[in-house]
Amino acid sequence: MAGRTDIVSLKWVIGLMNKQAEIAEAALVDYSKEPGRKRALLQCMWAIHQITSTLRALGIKKGELLSVEMERSLNALYKEKVVGERRKLTMGGLMQALKVLPAYLAHTQTVRQDTGRGLEPYVNDLRRWVGERPRPQAFFFHMDIAENVGITADAKPASDDEIKSRANVMLALYLEMAKSALRKRNVGDSMKTVARIARKMQLLFSGTETERFWLVLVGICEGIAGGLIIPDECIAQVFKAGAFTIKYARENGAQIDPSADYNSHLQHMLYYIASSRARPVHIANIRDVFGINENTVESSSAGLVHIDALITALSGALEQLNGVVDYITSNDLTVAAIAGGELDGTAALDGIEGAQDRLSAAGQEAHAESLQAVHSKLRNLYNGTYSSDTNQREQVINGIVRGIVDVKLDLEYKLEHGVCSSFYSKEFELRESVVSATFTQMGLVEDHLHVILRRKALANALEKRPQNAQSLMNLTLALHRYLNKSDQGHKELRAAVNEADNGEVDIDWFYDLAKKFCGQLQDISEAEAIGLSTQLLSEISGALTFAGMEREGLVIEQCRRWLIAAGEAQSVQEDEAFRCFADAFAQIELHLQRSVLDPLDDTSHMLAFAEQRAGELDNWIQEYASGVEVIALMEPEIPRESQNDEIYAEYHAVFIEESEELVADLTHLFGIWTLDPEPNHYLRDMRRHFHTFKGNGRAVGANTLGELGWAAQDLLDHILNGDLKPGDEIQALIAEVITTLPALVASCKGSPEFDVSNTRALTERCFRMTRMDSSDLADSLPKSEGAVNPTVGIASQLPVVETVGH
Repeated sequence: MAGRTDIVSLKWVIGLMNKQAEIAEAALVDYSKEPGRKRALLQCMWAIHQITSTLRALGIKKGELLSVEMERSLNALYKEKVVGERRKLTMGGLMQALKVLPAYLAHTQTVRQDTGRGLEPYVNDLRRWVGERPRPQAFFFHMDIAENVGITADAKPASDDEIKSRANVMLALYLEMAKSALRKRNVGDSMKTVARIARKMQLLFSGTETERFWLVLVGICEGIAGGLIIPDECIAQVFKAGAFTIKYARENGAQIDPSADYNSHLQHMLYYIASSRARPVHIANIRDVFGINENTVESSSAGLVHIDALITALSGALEQLNGVVDYITSNDLTVAAIAGGELDGTAALDGIEGAQDRLSAAGQEAHAESLQAVHSKLRNLYNGTYSSDTNQREQVINGIVRGIVDVKLDLEYKLEHGVCSSFYSKEFELRESVVSATFTQMGLVEDHLHVILRRKALANALEKRPQNAQSLMNLTLALHRYLNKSDQGHKELRAAVNEADNGEVDIDWFYDLAKKFCGQLQDISEAEAIGLSTQLLSEISGALTFAGMEREGLVIEQCRRWLIAAGEAQSVQEDEAFRCFADAFAQIELHLQRSVLDPLDDTSHMLAFAEQRAGELDNWIQEYASGVEVIALMEPEIPRESQNDEIYAEYHAVFIEESEELVADLTHLFGIWTLDPEPNHYLRDMRRHFHTFKGNGRAVGANTLGELGWAAQDLLDHILNGDLKPGDEIQALIAEVITTLPALVASCKGSPEFDVSNTRALTERCFRMTRMDSSDLADSLPKSEGAVNPTVGIASQLPVVETVGH
């Protein structure tokens, strides 16, 4: 398919190419002064070669035609193949080409297409001076073609088998007849045969881009057969493209060749159709289909406005406005208005007129009209029109100053960033600054949501030991989401993951390593991540709306509403709803990025898709809302009961000793915290100890202890995040957990008297407290012995624990 000109990349390198053109021009001038200095000529050749390479990379093929001819001419000069008058003509042609190249790059950036406009005389002059045949004008022709013109609506190509069969029969005949016509042998009959083949191919490929290639080729054959079109190298390339198309169809059926540049060949053929003096049947039909008229060829070959002329005009206008600003600064407009025509404002009025004329010459009509309005107000002001009305006078003066400053700022922006920019400076700078800040905030939102998804993926993968290849792969993928964030640390786990990827890992060892890693994670809680994300989304939506991007702001606001609803329903997970959110979010991010990199790019399809996906989020929000009441009446999901595994002997003593130390620390910290039960550093230290119990318990197989540690940690997370108030009920629950720990740790030594059911009930109560966001549901559950009475001093009821080795 036709390669699209890379306008975004052109924006970044156009300045570098213009600089290379300046270097080449300076070197060429040096060479003209001293023809014996070949070094200057080599420097010029190198600069032009850099331009050629860049144009090729950007896909600007017609611009590349000019730079290639410049290289050819420089090479002829270097090897002294052109002498005398031809040498002077070649030098003049090169100087002209170096002047027109920046203008063509600016034109390409403006129209967003490699049109070839204005290049033909410069390319062919250079070719003539070095003794080469001129290029056909068709190479430089361009007209705008609607996307589906010449393609039959709702049509479908023939079956692959039919296309392959017919293409196989037609290929040899097509090649023979096309070659015969190019060699001017039996042209009429040869072209009739090629036209019949083209017509068959058109029907076979109905509804595709290839259809209109063959449609126009029928007209080309008609023109050649009637002597209206003279075959040249461009026609030869078109016939060659047709041969390759038939060959590709013979092998691939209805599939379109992705390497074929049908659009370029179509443009070339349409030049001959537009240039035809007679209008036989097929040519007349093609002209109607593509909207070709008498002025099409002339319009496409119009010359370029030299970029230097534009810069000169804009610079002159800016200079005039600077003079006006200096005059107004030195001569107060309020004083001039009150004076009632006594002061002379000719200097300011003349400056505005001078700027207006230069802007009109540069095609900046909007700015010229703006200055016309300023000139009218300023003239009335100096004539005394506003001398008596204070409010009107202030409004007029503010309008004059604002009008001058707005135009002045935009001219400065255009001269710095390119005269073809369609954005006013203030508008673009506001958009750019808001989008840049928004990218940072959107990145933070992504990070917070990835924390939730990574953690849930790992927790799901660790629910039970991998039993098959699929469950093992789920675990390795979940670990990769953590380990790929950095290539540092967790050496043993990384090695285990690599072995698992190769199918050579000890599953029990790998599973235990993964559980230990999970227990050591210090991620923020899900509630905190959602809270931070919704706050960021609110700020993003407000900023976008403020910058005039209301549609984008509404999409982000819809994403925020969904995230709040999903968080309340505990449904932030990798499902269809989240994919819908991610699509909307990502499309807005891409749309904003492109709007800054390339303000002229049409990203409306990205914004439309984002709005579509954001609209679909409403269905999920309603579904969550309808399920809230049901969830409130249902038993909350409680982690499954975990049976203790056998504790590995090498870890047993260390685990018991560390656990008893943690119980002692928790008892001490809790006693201090109850004196001021607020989310403070004592509570954070307690949370860290419960987190250690969670990790250690899971790592050594003490699952009951690990689950209780997890439940207590989650409870304290909700307190630290402000989701729960640490009242008497919660303090009593924490105290009961700490009271249970000594016996639970002792059971890990092998004590047979410990009743694990009470601990599981306590674990469930902790989870219920956080998930139901209500009072403790312990009334319906049996109390464990030694339970704390909240009406009596809580801390005083905690046991004194002596640790091993103290």
